[in-house]
Amino acid sequence: MIIDFHTHFYPEKIVAKALAAAREKAHIEPFASGTREGLIASMRASGIDRAVALPLVNVPGNGPGLIRWAERNAQPPIIMLGSVHPRDPEFAATLEAAARAGFPGVKVHPEYQDFSFDEPALDPVWDGIAGMGLFLMTHAGADGGFPPPWHSNPASLRRLHERHPKLTLVLAHGGSWNMWDEVEESLVGLPVYFDLAFVTEILPPERVVRLIRGHGVERCLFGTDSPWCDQRRALENVRNLKLGALEEAAVLGDNAARLLHL
Repeated sequence: MIIDFHTHFYPEKIVAKALAAAREKAHIEPFASGTREGLIASMRASGIDRAVALPLVNVPGNGPGLIRWAERNAQPPIIMLGSVHPRDPEFAATLEAAARAGFPGVKVHPEYQDFSFDEPALDPVWDGIAGMGLFLMTHAGADGGFPPPWHSNPASLRRLHERHPKLTLVLAHGGSWNMWDEVEESLVGLPVYFDLAFVTEILPPERVVRLIRGHGVERCLFGTDSPWCDQRRALENVRNLKLGALEEAAVLGDNAARLLHL
């Protein structure tokens, strides 16, 4: 089973606005329509069996509504995560709703949600996620849609892990986008997961292999960031790494299946 651990789609009423905002702020063009149907069509054309979709609570207070929307869309071949806004005083209710819906984890984004993992006031949120048995999936590192300084980096993510060792972390974009030297210094080898969304588009293959094997192949996950990356090409990029059958199978689906309890 091939599982894309990092995808997005948007409600029909806002999809045009979401795509336009990405074009304007990050200067990227989509490879799919940005809808659920467009994601499924891309998966079928690429030979991908399951996709993990990552919604995001945009403002505090919207968590319960987003959970309900995600639950309606949690049908194969799509696996939905929940989301929580770390600044929502009612974050616990959102986490409870995500757990009741059967979601394996929740997504946050330090740039869009304007927070830092170094804020002590947010530690109860991370404890709450771990206590619910959920994993935390987060954007990590630079983001082309926002100016520096960015809200997360490998050092801050290492500190998060050290403060909350029971929290299962999935760090997007190879640990931290465009900060891979720092990833190797601060994160490689820790018991956290990296997804490879966009990493194989940017780094040379030998650097990707070094990152995967240095960190541990069992903690690396295939991801594309669809619709912002071509799923077919991203899959070919991983296969062209020539990792070997067992390592490739682990990255392309086995690790994700274990984390998702499939």
